[in-house]
Amino acid sequence: MSGSDQHLVAAPGSDAQPRIELFDDWEHSLRPATTGETRVPLPESPPFRPLLRRPMALLHIVDDGRDDGEKVRMRGDRLVIGRSEGEVIVPHDISMSPRHAGIERLADAAWELSDLGSSSGTFVRVTSARLKDGGMFRLGGTVLQFHAVDVTEAWLVDVTLAGRGHRHECHAPTTTVGRVGSGCGVCLHDPFVSPLHAEVHRTSRGWRIDNAGASGLWVRIDAPVRMMAPSQFLCGEQRFVFEPLTR
Repeated sequence: MSGSDQHLVAAPGSDAQPRIELFDDWEHSLRPATTGETRVPLPESPPFRPLLRRPMALLHIVDDGRDDGEKVRMRGDRLVIGRSEGEVIVPHDISMSPRHAGIERLADAAWELSDLGSSSGTFVRVTSARLKDGGMFRLGGTVLQFHAVDVTEAWLVDVTLAGRGHRHECHAPTTTVGRVGSGCGVCLHDPFVSPLHAEVHRTSRGWRIDNAGASGLWVRIDAPVRMMAPSQFLCGEQRFVFEPLTR
């Protein structure tokens, strides 16, 4: 046994206790040797992660106008978001339902986001999405519903609290969508929409939309969505970032 190890073991019959390693000792042990001895560096071990218990996750409740906010640590198997019910409550958001959306842990270390029958829907941020007849998406503060007329024409219809509004025409093969004054094929009166915010394409597999805007493209989910990587979603006007802490 080396001299540096002897203090860790109590001698038989003595009252000595193992010496607690201080942070300064640990920090000193990581410094390069100064004896002139050449050592072949070995790769560092990865940070320890639990091997028996299931992994946790973080839910970031993003503050207005920022990219960070309050963190909620998910240690259980399910979390509900709502205006008046659940583990995360946003009481002042009138566009959020009392019980709006839920996140549930799956058996394979993935997580699943579900809409719980909310009136305004749950939207996930995507870079590209296939458009289905009747599907909804959001650009800036504007919600649009897609309607396919035929293989060459489709409509984008404004969705407001009062119901359906203005109808915008899309023509194959590509229609650009942006803010008024940008010269796009579809122009929206929304200051939160980029000059060129999205492009709607007619492809051999149907209609598709691609994001080009700073505030993103958000698609309303009509079925549970798996989340295995950091993901953003909207409930009402509240933005969330979900971060799984996988092994």
